[in-house]
Amino acid sequence: MPRTVDDLRQALDAGEWLRPADAALVIGVSKSVVVRMLTADPPKMRYRVKAGTGRHRECHPDDVRREMEARHQVHGE
Repeated sequence: MPRTVDDLRQALDAGEWLRPADAALVIGVSKSVVVRMLTADPPKMRYRVKAGTGRHRECHPDDVRREMEARHQVHGE
């Protein structure tokens, strides 16, 4: 069952690393925007490769939180 934005925010508050699609939901952008942040040179968001999955990335919770707060300040939310 997919997690809601509230579920993802609680996971983020608990320090959970989020998949790019989940980070995108929390931040309020598309997944492709998050992927561009991860692949930028230098990366605009730290990530790790999830163990045992090959190349699946997870976004650092502090960076997701920073991007979420920055976006909410810009849009007055």
